[in-house]
Amino acid sequence: ILIFEAAYALDVHVFKKSFWNAFYMAGPGIVTATMMTGGCVIAIYSLGWGLTEWNISTGNVGIYLAMLFGAVASATDPVAVVALLKDLGASKKLGTLIEGESLLNDGTAIVAFLLLIGAVTGSGEFTATGAVTGFFYIGLGGAALGILIGLVGVAWVKRVFNDPHVETSVMLMTAYMAFYACEYLLGMSGVLGLVGLGLVWAGIGRTRISPEVQHFMHEFWEFAAFVA
Repeated sequence: ILIFEAAYALDVHVFKKSFWNAFYMAGPGIVTATMMTGGCVIAIYSLGWGLTEWNISTGNVGIYLAMLFGAVASATDPVAVVALLKDLGASKKLGTLIEGESLLNDGTAIVAFLLLIGAVTGSGEFTATGAVTGFFYIGLGGAALGILIGLVGVAWVKRVFNDPHVETSVMLMTAYMAFYACEYLLGMSGVLGLVGLGLVWAGIGRTRISPEVQHFMHEFWEFAAFVA
């Protein structure tokens, strides 16, 4: 709910202008942050300053564990920052950039987590080829599936006129369907699936929702995010 609502609330036109900035920070940026944080963990262990129970010196598993921690720690939550920016009167472009980067950031961090957790637990082997293939399948595949489900939902809503219950139900159903299909059926990133879905609803979806339902829809998702 929180991820979808954040994507749905984005101003798509503003986000398009800052997409590549957000992409660079959430893609190469999160990889760099993961490696730097993991390097700091390894340095702390090597210098004897703590984390002795991690056994980082015992081969690659310890290094993967440090990188896994780096991936988890690199995910961001912009809620407090964006609220502060609004209070300070900062530009909408800056707030949209931070929110959009955070959505992509969380998705990338989860993809990195899924790729590393197998190497840490011994259920899989981490290789460069596997990492690239996994990123495309888990990350981009999840986003593509979310977009596809969003397009189907938008086409469905287009056939409904001025019915807030049906239109809201369709949107809610697509959100749960996208996450379940990505996360549990196909092994993709449910987070990026929801991001792709939310951006579809925030873009062309807004033009297909009945004008009389727009306000109700906004209030519903704002309340759902508050409860979540």
